Amino acid sequence: MFKALSSCLLLALSAGHAHAQDDGAFRNTFYLGAGNAKADGPFGNDDTPFSIGFMHQLAGSRMVLGFDLGAEGTMLDSTWGQDSQPEQGTSYNLLLGGNLLDSGRFRADAALLAGVREAAADCPDSYLGFQCYADSDPDTDYKGNFGGVLTVSVDRLTLGLRATGESTQMVAGFRF
Repeated sequence: MFKALSSCLLLALSAGHAHAQDDGAFRNTFYLGAGNAKADGPFGNDDTPFSIGFMHQLAGSRMVLGFDLGAEGTMLDSTWGQDSQPEQGTSYNLLLGGNLLDSGRFRADAALLAGVREAAADCPDSYLGFQCYADSDPDTDYKGNFGGVLTVSVDRLTLGLRATGESTQMVAGFRF
């Protein structure tokens, strides 16, 4: 999973860098976020949620597309001999939005966030110390993940807010 994510991120960064050099515009935004978890009660995971994301404005358009990977929400883990242990879930999200304002130095973008997040992982117990019986992969259940991302940029510095049903996060990043 991390190999695929790092490959996608590297490809997006290199493609965006080549495009930014073509017309002198900074159309790409890379951000990291951290914040507060939604209070889920005694069976909820309250680890600090975080996210990593990338947005790209299409040439000749105000449309912004991107992706986002987050660690947020509660996943009930029933692997390794656990019985519905609350763990932090991973979310996989797409971003679709638009550029609200672009004066060259100052920029504001907003995007809707839609994706899925891990809700539960379960598998038969292993007798030999593996995560699951016969070292098989656990069955993972997913739920929808919805929210939004709002960023404001001055020159290359980007600050903003990312909010979903599972967390609210401040984001910081850069344009390139």
